[in-house]
Amino acid sequence: MSWLKSQQKRKKLTLTVVYIILIIISIVNLSPFFWMISTSFKQPDEIFLTIPKLLPRSFSFSNYVGIWNDTYFSYYLKNSLIVALLNMLIGTLVSVFAGYGISRFNFKGRFLFSIVLIIVQIFPGMLLAIPLFTIMNKLRLIDTYWALLIAYSTFTLPFCTWMLKGYFDTIPVSLEEAARIEGCGRLQILFRIILPLALPGVVAVAMFAFVLAWQEYLFALTLTRSEEMRTITVGIAMMQGEHGRINWGQIMAGSIIACLPGVIVFLLMEKYLVQGFTMGAVKE
Repeated sequence: MSWLKSQQKRKKLTLTVVYIILIIISIVNLSPFFWMISTSFKQPDEIFLTIPKLLPRSFSFSNYVGIWNDTYFSYYLKNSLIVALLNMLIGTLVSVFAGYGISRFNFKGRFLFSIVLIIVQIFPGMLLAIPLFTIMNKLRLIDTYWALLIAYSTFTLPFCTWMLKGYFDTIPVSLEEAARIEGCGRLQILFRIILPLALPGVVAVAMFAFVLAWQEYLFALTLTRSEEMRTITVGIAMMQGEHGRINWGQIMAGSIIACLPGVIVFLLMEKYLVQGFTMGAVKE
């Protein structure tokens, strides 16, 4: 009994230490976000106090109103939403058909094509910036949504296609054979049987495509010129030093707004991820 009690005490002590460490790590990781939220509600004189205060004296929405009325922030937000949603839609749709085709059809060059999808992930996006700018400039697509969508597709589609291909591989072929016996065509099988079972993968791909386009900076900076076409990442970065001053309150307010769409997309899609993980299929 004494040995059992000592083991239980050790287990409780270990759990306590682990929880304390996790709490400390969480505080360290979340403190910048908390400070960003606090700063977004502060007046300029509060931000530059010698001894900074954790909370503002009075919560003010002047920074949010100012960034919306005094800057091109509404354009930045609109452009980012358009590009991110279109990239999510195009990336998910194309990768579903491409991944399913590679997974289920035996065609000449299938293995080579699969290897190329992996190899293109090795090269950093910076290597493509100048070639893409040259191509878009010759096509007169600079400062358009098309330029951003084509640029984002160069690294969205290979990853999403390979990810869905691997997910489709885990779904038993016997399900499709049974559906074919019942008279279902390829598209019916894909949309009625395969996609519901592959829902976690499809949702993960859609989230990846959205977040990738939403947070991307390099291509958005390279392929856009006018304020009306800049995305939110470039727009907020350009606000630092604009007109010879830095309005940290408005920058923090813009950063808070920039975080919201990604959080909302995750919250909306989280339930589908959970549902998809609990779905099953017959064994081969």
